[in-house]
Amino acid sequence: MAALNKLQPNVSIIKPLSNHMDSVMEISYLPSPPDFTIRSITSTIVSVEPASYSVSIHHPPTLEERTHRMQRREQRVLLQHLIFTFIITIPTFIIGVVCMSLLPAGNRTKLYLMQPMWNGNVSRIEWALFFLATPVYFYGAGTFHRRSIKEIRALWRRGSTTPIIMRFIRFGSMNLLVCTVLSALSRDDDMMNRSLLE
Repeated sequence: MAALNKLQPNVSIIKPLSNHMDSVMEISYLPSPPDFTIRSITSTIVSVEPASYSVSIHHPPTLEERTHRMQRREQRVLLQHLIFTFIITIPTFIIGVVCMSLLPAGNRTKLYLMQPMWNGNVSRIEWALFFLATPVYFYGAGTFHRRSIKEIRALWRRGSTTPIIMRFIRFGSMNLLVCTVLSALSRDDDMMNRSLLE
């Protein structure tokens, strides 16, 4: 900063270097090439202590770059959820389809899975499917649930301009529809498992 102050009045410091965490400073200067350019300013800063300082021109990310970064982050999150859901699908398929439908009625594994567990009439297979489906419902599809809650809040907040009838029939996007379908599928799976057990 002392080296830059020596360059005044050609250089005016708009945003000084306040701490080491924020290493960006903003200056304004009037160039007069070839005697005084941005290279003159950078060489003045580096000349203070060449071993410690390196100077580069900061280019803030454009709106397009920030949008691409947000899209990549969103794609990474969706890919993680998809991989997690696919991994859970394998034991769910083995327990719910192979053991229940493809194994013969007298198979020991099938009989073991159909026996009640803990208290009540809930079988081991229903508990296993419940424990497998719950993280998928809340983590794998959590993005849709969070977005649908935001949409419902936006539709029903105080001062909303959306007509009352539209609040009941409008989905806003596919998030509410996906949440509804997931809830219906989980209920249908539970009913199907109960009918298979009976």
